[in-house]
Amino acid sequence: MENEAKIAVEMLKHGKGKVLDVGTGSARMAAALSKYGYNVVSIEYDIDILKKAEENLKKEGNIDNIVLIHGDAHELPFLDETFDVVVTYNAMHHMKDYKRVLDEMVRVCRKDGYILVTELNEKGKEFVDRKHHERGENHEAKLNINDITEYLEEKFALTGEIKHSKYTDIFLCKKI
Repeated sequence: MENEAKIAVEMLKHGKGKVLDVGTGSARMAAALSKYGYNVVSIEYDIDILKKAEENLKKEGNIDNIVLIHGDAHELPFLDETFDVVVTYNAMHHMKDYKRVLDEMVRVCRKDGYILVTELNEKGKEFVDRKHHERGENHEAKLNINDITEYLEEKFALTGEIKHSKYTDIFLCKKI
């Protein structure tokens, strides 16, 4: 699914500025953003996953412009309008209250900044479920990109582009 992160970042184009990666997981998105020239702050709630993300980035030699932070996406520890871009990569279905996380993402994104959200599509859910099952784990993803886009449009009047890739659906919008 590494290609999926690349497709999402290509929607943003090469850039400069500060990006927040919400729910960084394995840091796949953070690494892709870094390669495109962004300075990345990645936040993750699970400390063990955050340590694994750091290991992954060190293996790639790609940690110079990435800061990893332990924290809760439901209460982001940043001032309003801190980031030029706010992203989350296939993490929203793990959140206790995805709407609260979206509220926080919008809050910390600067005016004229971008919000990028990817979420597993049906094929992606099947793929990830199978991988977790092979490891004896359970993985459930009920949320879809339409739930996310409908909420952002209703609450914040944010609309944008949806791109469908093999395993994920990708939504990009500009905060006005």
